[in-house]
Order: sequence, then C-alpha cells, then structure tokens
Amino acid sequence: MTTPPWLIELPTCESTNSWALAHAEALAHGACVWTTRQTAGRGRGSKRWYAPPGVLTASFVLVQSSALASRQLSLAAGLAVAHAVEDLTPRARISIKWPNDCYYDNRKLAGILCERSSSDERVIIGIGLNLDPQWDQSPDQLPFALDSAASVAEACLPEDKRRVPTMPAMLQSLRRYLIEASGMISADGWDKLLTPLRTRDWLRGKQVTVEDGAKQCSGQAAGFDADGNLLLQEGTTVHRMQAGTVTATDTAPAAARSSRWFANPRRKSRGTPGS
Repeated sequence: MTTPPWLIELPTCESTNSWALAHAEALAHGACVWTTRQTAGRGRGSKRWYAPPGVLTASFVLVQSSALASRQLSLAAGLAVAHAVEDLTPRARISIKWPNDCYYDNRKLAGILCERSSSDERVIIGIGLNLDPQWDQSPDQLPFALDSAASVAEACLPEDKRRVPTMPAMLQSLRRYLIEASGMISADGWDKLLTPLRTRDWLRGKQVTVEDGAKQCSGQAAGFDADGNLLLQEGTTVHRMQAGTVTATDTAPAAARSSRWFANPRRKSRGTPGS
C-alpha cells in the first residue's frame, strides 16, 4: 500500500506532538505524524499518555488563524474523533468529556492535546486513541486499563473482531473530519458545533470537581457556554470554567447521543473517508 503524501510515519519517537511542533513550519495543512511506538507521550499539563501496541498515537497539523481557545479546538477535535470512530465502527456511540477526552461506555477512549506553534498559525492536534490495546504488554498500566479505559475493539460484535479498523483507515478518517472541523471554524462556524457538542456532553448532570492549579470548584456540570467553557452549578452560583482537570464524583447516566455530522443532523453517514 502506497503511503499517502500527507502521512509521516516514524518508526519510533518520544511524542508525535513534540516532533510535529519541532517541524511545524515544514508541515502542510492536513499533515499527520504517526508512530506505532511512542515512548513519552504527553497529555495536558504534566500528564503522560501511555501507548502499548494497539493504541493509535498521531498528531495532525492544521493551519488555523482563528483565535479560538485551545479548549474549543479540543472540543471540535473531540467531535472529529467521535465521527471517525462511529463511521468505522457503527455500534460505537462516543461521548465527549470536557475539555479534551472522548468516552465510550463511560470509560476513556481517547485523549486530545492541542498545541499552537509559536512561530506561525499552525495548530498541532495530538490524538491518543485506544484502538485495540495490548495492555498485557504494559503490566504497570493494567490497573488503569481494567478500571477506566475503553477501546474501539470493544464496540465490535464478537463475530466482527477481525474487522477492528486498521490504524491507516482510522488515520484517514480522523484527518478528514479534522480538516472539515477546521474549515467550519475558519468560516465562523463554531456556533454550529455547539449543538452536537452539547448532545454528546458526558459530564452534564454529573456531580464533578474541577481543579485548575490551586483553584478547586465542585458542583453539578451544566453544559457548555457559547465559548466552550464548562458551566458548573454550585447552589445558586454558576461558575464558568475555562480550564482544569475534571473528576466526576457520581455515576449519573451518560448524555443522549448526537447526530453523526457537525452541521447537518439529517446527513447520512459515509463509509471510510477518502484522503
């Protein structure tokens, strides 16, 4: 199979986001940096993303002049992940946990890290997606995997286990939806993303605690505002959280699922997207 011109495959690297940031000026809109062996993946803040075999780790480059905050880009990227996974695994119904995670069956399926290059308008969208993880090859992560990690493979029927999407197919699907999301944002279409975001909101109605540095707030998650901030209801007070680490402290039902498209809920799903 011929490698598409937009795909940069590395045998190994510490972090695809770090590599993409270091080479950002030479990377075109829609370029993807991918490795099957990431040794020091990064999450938000000082968190690490562990990637045993079967975890897709890739970073996509978008030329995005919009001044949208990273949380909005993370949420838009979350929609792209949801659509890409659902296209290739129709049984899956993906929710979004503010500000940068995707959930399946109330467990974490994917994490997103958005970083802007300091020298130009390029934004790096790092995605770690549990496709079909081989957690037994990372014993120190087994407790995490068994307790809180989900995978795309789980959404396949037993008879379809051989049909778990390949990494190249998932990369192609992710890339297409990220480019379309970027195009909508550039065309002042952020508002059109709010409805599908709100219907996929995994936190809504749950009791949560949000930590942002030394600041901590607790209350009931009440959705997103127009800027993508998390609304937190604490008694009669509503806090607007711009960033932070969120911990759900109850097990309220997951939010209702959304349509499969950004702006047109009546549009039918397509098959495997093209390049």
